[in-house]
Amino acid sequence: MTHDVTLVTPTFAKDLERFTLQRESIEKCEISLPHLALVNHEDVALFEKIPFKHNLRILSTKDVLPPHFEARRLAWGSRRRELRYWRGRPAIHGWYVQQFLKLAIPPFIETEGIVCLDSDTLFVNRVTSDDFYANDGRIHLYETDDDVDLDMAEWYAHSMRFLGENTTGRPIKRTTHSPVPWNRQVVIEMLAHIEKRHGMFWMDAMLSMNRIMEYSTYGAYARYIDKFQRTTPVRPDLSLYYWWGEDMETFERELVERVRTMKPKTVLINSSHGRQVSSYRGLIEQAWAVREL
Repeated sequence: MTHDVTLVTPTFAKDLERFTLQRESIEKCEISLPHLALVNHEDVALFEKIPFKHNLRILSTKDVLPPHFEARRLAWGSRRRELRYWRGRPAIHGWYVQQFLKLAIPPFIETEGIVCLDSDTLFVNRVTSDDFYANDGRIHLYETDDDVDLDMAEWYAHSMRFLGENTTGRPIKRTTHSPVPWNRQVVIEMLAHIEKRHGMFWMDAMLSMNRIMEYSTYGAYARYIDKFQRTTPVRPDLSLYYWWGEDMETFERELVERVRTMKPKTVLINSSHGRQVSSYRGLIEQAWAVREL
């Protein structure tokens, strides 16, 4: 293991255009970090055709998920009469599948660091592994507490209880940012902790509980159980976030100027707003031009 990082993006056919722009942004910004795309098995052929593949490796859900979980993934969206076959083995929603893919990735990488990216995160400047590590060698744990609403607090509290931690008197942190750096060994030990505590495979344990999210669970584990041995809490200062609806109201008129003055390295344009890539590609090209100046 080295103090390096591997970029990891779980994605699928619906996000192909976003992922292609993400890949173009990686090459445009001369980023040399290895990148793993975790793709639905039936979508692999589509992703293998994209033009920006330097240092990219594509793994399918069939490569990463246990066979019975891959079957349950494929069952999602089946017609109702077909779902009778899955009684006792319910289909798995894609939102959980993407969480499982990220958490299951340690055996497939050779770096100490994992940097999780959604397809709607783009690069506007060069990043290296140094951007994700403190001077003492610990990888960053992105935490904030000034942007936590009740819904976000609930996710974090659920994760703490899931891990067996008391929530009384504990500060609430938000750990759902983008990108999200992880320590590979912390992930491995967290999954072992979950299996020991719940007496079942970690994927089953996550599915058996309500509102368990990978990012909040990792953040709570790193803080309260690993006690920052291999992570160090910092504010996520690499990215501009266009997360909420009100953020998008100013997106077009301010993006390029914010990139020029604030010098972020990534931009998150939340896909849930339904913006087509073609509607903002020109702005991203202007942001790249600002970087090049």
